[in-house]
Amino acid sequence: MRPILLPILRRLLILSVISIVAVLLVSELSYRLLREDSSRAPKTISLIIPKGTAEKIAQGQSEPSIPEDMVFVVGDTLFVENKDVVDHQLGPLWIPAGKTASLLMGKVSNYAYSCSFRPSQYLGIIIREPVTWSSRLGAVAVSAPPTIVFLLVYSLVARPIKPVGISVPSSQRVGRA
Repeated sequence: MRPILLPILRRLLILSVISIVAVLLVSELSYRLLREDSSRAPKTISLIIPKGTAEKIAQGQSEPSIPEDMVFVVGDTLFVENKDVVDHQLGPLWIPAGKTASLLMGKVSNYAYSCSFRPSQYLGIIIREPVTWSSRLGAVAVSAPPTIVFLLVYSLVARPIKPVGISVPSSQRVGRA
């Protein structure tokens, strides 16, 4: 093995460990600070249309218990219960007064469903992939190699590796005659 390779490999190993730990810490910290309710198993989410909602909509008011947008993970089911005296619609769902309907969230997408129980006449539905340990580790696996290369290049610029065991002939030394 060439004398210059051993110090480079040693530095690469040290920087690899540092990079993986740093990327893992930044990734986990970011996940914990910014996480939404998408790191869970699919579940049924209920939406209740209260009695008197149609009257409020006619007056231009919104029902405070009904959100403008809803976020789901793939596999969630939206269960809508209409307690109003008027039939309502949410996208493909027709919910007669006093009845229920459900909608399975099958694929990742953003929808703006027509909605008769919102003053804006639409309800935003966002469907995301659930965040799992494997997807979080995948993010680390994608981020670590470029970080390793970045740190290696800048470490070589900041502190170059000097060749070991290579002597310069005295006739080529600077400052000697």
